[in-house]
Amino acid sequence: MIEMDFKKRVKNSLNGLTSSYQRARLVSIFVAFCSLLYHISICLFFYVINIKPMFYYNFISITVFTIILIRVPKLKSYVFVYNIALLEVIVHQILADYFLGSYSSFHSFILLMGLLPFLIFENKKRYALPITVVSSVLYIYFSCRTIEAHAQVAARTLFGIRCMNITITVFIILFVVLIYTRVVYRIEYYLKNHSDSLENEIKMAAVIQQNFFRQEIDDIKKYEVAYFSRAMVGVSGDLFDFYKSGEKLDGLGVFDVSGHGISSGLVTMLVKNIIHQEFYKQNDEELWEILNRINDRVIEEKGDIQNYLTGILVRLYENKIELVDAGHPAPILYKKKTGECSYVKLAERSVGVIGIADFPVYYESLFYDFEDGDELILFSDGVIDIKNEQDEYFGKERLLEAAKLNIEKTAAEQVSFIANSIYSFCGNREQNDDLTIIVLKK
Repeated sequence: MIEMDFKKRVKNSLNGLTSSYQRARLVSIFVAFCSLLYHISICLFFYVINIKPMFYYNFISITVFTIILIRVPKLKSYVFVYNIALLEVIVHQILADYFLGSYSSFHSFILLMGLLPFLIFENKKRYALPITVVSSVLYIYFSCRTIEAHAQVAARTLFGIRCMNITITVFIILFVVLIYTRVVYRIEYYLKNHSDSLENEIKMAAVIQQNFFRQEIDDIKKYEVAYFSRAMVGVSGDLFDFYKSGEKLDGLGVFDVSGHGISSGLVTMLVKNIIHQEFYKQNDEELWEILNRINDRVIEEKGDIQNYLTGILVRLYENKIELVDAGHPAPILYKKKTGECSYVKLAERSVGVIGIADFPVYYESLFYDFEDGDELILFSDGVIDIKNEQDEYFGKERLLEAAKLNIEKTAAEQVSFIANSIYSFCGNREQNDDLTIIVLKK
């Protein structure tokens, strides 16, 4: 809808200059009109100085350009009339050289006829090239030869004709340049407006998405939860959710939709509802079974949308967690009792992402003890794939080190420290993916 409205506004604003056909028609009408006026003037001139062959020929030229001027607005192709006009110019050049001499510079019109085809035949370059080649060869030929005038014409008169011919040629070229300058200017103007409008739309979409994903986690009992999420552009392709029953936290998940921008952001909003519904549909099922149903529904409901997603879904029990992976980076698990902080070893047999039709998947649930003081750190791949100005990845080792340095602090302090570590590492390099970090502390 935005794109259609933009095209309509640009079309209206350029007053008929948006298509190559419309520009060609305008240039053709203008050139034919200028040619008609020129031939009327030069016809009268030859009548006054009594060069009858040139007078009669220009009278014929007036008839030709009058017909062309009448026909041009109705034509869909200008190849035939252009060749007629080119032939008229060549014959005019030969006659003018014979009677007035080469000094009169009628060959400047041949140069003009060589420049115009690529503008008039924008969509028919195969016609433009041979016309330009022929015109260029003729222009060089007529420019290089010197012919004395066979008619008795004053030098001042010849100089006036020379100036008039060159002036008309330059004027037509400047007019064409003006047309295309205006087209470029107006398109740039509306591109900027469209860009500003699109930026506002993205900001609005980001606000809607953030409100849609807003999480109330302060009232959760038994767990400390903190998260950080920042989109590469306004709308994020990262999805995270907390599944609660009142003040009880039943589970959480982090998912990463392929691609960036509005399309992936819209998919996250679709997928969020699917995952939430399926998570609570059968509490007696293991997560791998739930993820199978989620995969089937995502494939069905997203239709022809090409985006897929990776993710990790977690269910919380009294003193353990269940975790199922769908092609997502392994989370970090900290065990308070042993002091061990390391990446979870994901199921080796677990294969596949979410949302690709006819792609075999095999999800497997893993169970881990999760006692007081233990922590689980989930993140999207943008966290470890982000680069600094030296083109180095932040990587899993730096992330693990950042987690270990503040493991005894609150979940909020840990998330803040990890995020600051990432941006300190990146320096001035722009973020190249969506970032999401969740710290769950029991």
